Amino acid sequence: MKRLILLPLIIIISVITIHAQTCEAYIPTKKGINYTYKTTNGKGKIQSYYSQELINSYSEDGGTKFEISQKNYNEKKELIGEDTLEFYCKDNMFYIDMSSYLSKEQMGAYEGAEIEISFDNIGYPQNIEVGTQLKDGYVQAEINMGMVLTFRTDITNRKVLAKETITTEAGSFKTVKVSEDISSKLAFVKVNMSSINWASANIGNIRSETYDKNGKLLSVTELESIK
Repeated sequence: MKRLILLPLIIIISVITIHAQTCEAYIPTKKGINYTYKTTNGKGKIQSYYSQELINSYSEDGGTKFEISQKNYNEKKELIGEDTLEFYCKDNMFYIDMSSYLSKEQMGAYEGAEIEISFDNIGYPQNIEVGTQLKDGYVQAEINMGMVLTFRTDITNRKVLAKETITTEAGSFKTVKVSEDISSKLAFVKVNMSSINWASANIGNIRSETYDKNGKLLSVTELESIK
């Protein structure tokens, strides 16, 4: 199972050609380059860090699969976990593996239980323009422990808002700005949020902001360094 990563893991724009498959890829596209991100709460206090790096890409089922190593750190930059995230390019569409929206910590509590996962991956077509309505997606995990406990996350109302140049500690970047709604449910507990994400070609997420259902800023994630 994968660690819960909100949208910063997933809104990135680039155009690449790998194994003769062309698509707009939403991940780092060059091996050997490490991207480090900083997450703060709504008041600017550092909460955590994470880094991403492309480790592999290969042909599969008529498309191209990408594997990204993501290392997760606490506020002191101490390593607390590592995941491999998967992305897929086929027929000029780029797909994000929705299983990355499952909480690794929560799933780990049910080790040994029978778990059934269903999903519909979010996707990005080639040549995205401002105003484009993007594909929705969801992931659901049903955990059977004698009774069935259900986790579900839906990503909806995804729309390209603008093309902007923004600046972080890592520099200035031309980006595509995307908004989306996020609904997570565990049993009878439901949480609704929204996010705005800025993405840059061949790099990945540059900045993302997450808000609660009332529009209060919950967290900000920004690209801190490129090495």
